Amino acid sequence: MSNKIKIAVPIAMIVGLLAGCFPKASTVIMSLPVESKEQIIARYDERQLQEGKAIFASRCTHCHGLKDPASRDAAAWNKILKRMIPMAKLDDAQGQLVRAYLLANSEDK
Repeated sequence: MSNKIKIAVPIAMIVGLLAGCFPKASTVIMSLPVESKEQIIARYDERQLQEGKAIFASRCTHCHGLKDPASRDAAAWNKILKRMIPMAKLDDAQGQLVRAYLLANSEDK
């Protein structure tokens, strides 16, 4: 076996292993449209928004400080959450509640 193959095979295995370690957002989370604050507030009641806030506060502090929901608009939060929900290992229901809380309290545009 040539030296290139001896090097390439372990590198390919490591890359494959690392790729499998990065969580992917579920198709539910990835397919959610950017909704306005008004649309979110119409769909979620106060209890659900508070549940989303509690999940956000408890799960997102594991890796970083909490951002103020008003620090970003709905489109920015939507983009960020598609990446962060899987990293926080939230299921679809939890992810949707966190998303609802953040969008309902996002910056007005």
